[in-house]
Amino acid sequence: GSASYLDLCLVCTYGTPVEDVLAHSPPLPLVINYIGNEDLAAEDEEGAILALKQRDRVRRVRLSIPVPSLQKLIVAIDEEYPILEYMIIGPRQDKSSILRFPETLQAPHLRHLTLKSFALPIGSRLITTAVGLVTLYLHMVHPSTYFHPNTLLRWLSLMPQLETLAIGFEFPISNRDVERQLMHTPIMAPVTLPNLHDFRFWGVSTYLEAVVRWITTPRLEKLQIAFFNQLTYSVPRLLQFMNTTENLRFDTAKFEFSRLRVYVKVYLTREAEMYPLSLSVDCRHFDQQVSFMAQISNSLRQMFSAVEHLTLEHEVHSLTSEEHNEVD
Repeated sequence: GSASYLDLCLVCTYGTPVEDVLAHSPPLPLVINYIGNEDLAAEDEEGAILALKQRDRVRRVRLSIPVPSLQKLIVAIDEEYPILEYMIIGPRQDKSSILRFPETLQAPHLRHLTLKSFALPIGSRLITTAVGLVTLYLHMVHPSTYFHPNTLLRWLSLMPQLETLAIGFEFPISNRDVERQLMHTPIMAPVTLPNLHDFRFWGVSTYLEAVVRWITTPRLEKLQIAFFNQLTYSVPRLLQFMNTTENLRFDTAKFEFSRLRVYVKVYLTREAEMYPLSLSVDCRHFDQQVSFMAQISNSLRQMFSAVEHLTLEHEVHSLTSEEHNEVD
């Protein structure tokens, strides 16, 4: 709790039925927190559903459980939650199921939202009514949960208070498919996020380029980007995007070639331990790692021209791909 209110946290009732706790407790705000690798027992599911239906009292929801139980609980999360501020929901150990909220769900005072494996329609009332969001994390694990860059921009235009944004796709999207979509769909007006200081993205470069071309984040302090393994990387819009920020400045860079991925990390000074910018790609073949670094360095050469200290760090391994042996 805090100085202004107390929360009734329904994590464990030690054998006492939830309905008894709700019936005999004062009408305090509720914190509903279920995390585990096993399905909930029938009694626990009933208790969680009952608690979720106390819409006027639910302040925080965190559900990270297997899909069968999670789907039953999600059905109960509908209509308006007037004091809900914090919601983290995602399945445990499942990358095939698609989750959907009831269309009537809305939370006008929501400030922190993390969703994994959810399919969100363009006009999602959960997103379009949460105009006070400070944190937004959307983690997509199945192709059917993909949304157009223009949809994301439309959502962001409604979130002027956003401070942290993380968008991740665990499935590869063809760069050509994204380009084809952009050709047939007009891009909306530019979006300014005056309070955004942390931006993270996992996906293909064309999608990122389509987004950063139209957003301005003058106070951005941390940018983390992870690309899928692609043949080519061209990010001219990313360079323009970074040039509009005030804090992404540095004089030190480190290129790390490891067994699983390759990183470029940049630091404000040589002595700094935290890096404001990182770019990476998951690939095990050393020749592909070298190709990625060469293309990124070329695309961002204006930015790298300020580097005074450069470190090349190589974890020895022998994997190379047959079609690119010449890079060695």
